[in-house]
Amino acid sequence: MSEQMPEQMPELAEGQHLQRALTALQAAYPELDTLAALVLLALDASPPSDKGVSSALLARHLDIEHALIRRACATLEEAGWVHTQPASGASSALRAVLIKPLLAMG
Repeated sequence: MSEQMPEQMPELAEGQHLQRALTALQAAYPELDTLAALVLLALDASPPSDKGVSSALLARHLDIEHALIRRACATLEEAGWVHTQPASGASSALRAVLIKPLLAMG
């Protein structure tokens, strides 16, 4: 049992870091719902790209239904946090680019 603990510890630490970051973001911006804040944190953690991040990729990464991620991206765009554009092809995915920097969370 003690052999498994080192493997579980990084996941626990990552979860605690995410919870702290989510709490800090929502405290600074109480108008953000939890899903929108999670999308912002995921975009902020993504490598910078002019093309942005696919909403389909965010949905897989966060294990949340794609339609909910698209809705959160639309809400964030209306609020001035992100810019979205349709992904290429017949996909329903959007590409989201973070345009409003998040507060520094240490």
